Amino acid sequence: MSTKKIFQELFSEINAVYDENEAKSIVYLLLEHFQGISKTDILLDNPLKKAFDYQEIIHRIKQHEPVQYIIGETEFYGRIFKVSPATLIPRPETEELVELTIHTFQDLAKKQLIPSSPKILDIGTGTGCIAISTAANIQDSVVTAFDISEEALKMAKQNALLNEVNVNFEKVDFLDESVHDTLPVFDIILSNPPYVMNLEKQEMEHHVLDFEPHLALFVEDENPLIFYKAIAKFAKKHLTENGFCIVEINQAFGTETADLFWKEGFKSVEVIKDFFGKDRMVKALL
Repeated sequence: MSTKKIFQELFSEINAVYDENEAKSIVYLLLEHFQGISKTDILLDNPLKKAFDYQEIIHRIKQHEPVQYIIGETEFYGRIFKVSPATLIPRPETEELVELTIHTFQDLAKKQLIPSSPKILDIGTGTGCIAISTAANIQDSVVTAFDISEEALKMAKQNALLNEVNVNFEKVDFLDESVHDTLPVFDIILSNPPYVMNLEKQEMEHHVLDFEPHLALFVEDENPLIFYKAIAKFAKKHLTENGFCIVEINQAFGTETADLFWKEGFKSVEVIKDFFGKDRMVKALL
């Protein structure tokens, strides 16, 4: 079978449950991962190098299982990260958090307001994508990452090895404030905590709701800012002078999240939009 033919067969199957652009993207990922077939191979209609039984994969796709879980990896900020149902799949919006962190650090370090070898904390690390990406891009940084999930931490440690980056991973229940006093100070605190309310479940896609870990996604409707309250309070006590905190947020609570940092006495707090124009991050400078 030629590459064009198998592409068309896979596309016709997947297009039954995904729109055209997403179906094409999924097929490209599957063929690249399982067959080593590039877009160029498909355009040139190069012959298949080996047999490819894709019926089970098609079944999983039609059950709305994310393709990243099927191939076991995804790309984030130019690096490959292993993923599993124990971790959220890193999103492009979170790449913007990493980018903002790097630029903010560079600006403050240039003004000698923050150490050139900063201590960085990532709260709720999941795959480790934020911690590993910042460690890789901020030279001589000392990065610590917390998560409550043992399985997520195992995956994050694998990703640190895969990307040849040193990160200190620790199992911590961050909402247990009794552990806060035992923790050191940091120059930078980052987090993409759970922020989706239960009432928002009805608006979510099946591939997220049915497969990604709810522990890393959802908060109770009556207390949607629970993690941000804890982070703001912690950051006030555990950031060095001129240190900063950047958190990814629920777009519905940009102002409310920023207010938590203002109330803790941060000297500068900003709500930042993502590339879709939605409130997506809060940056707070101490």
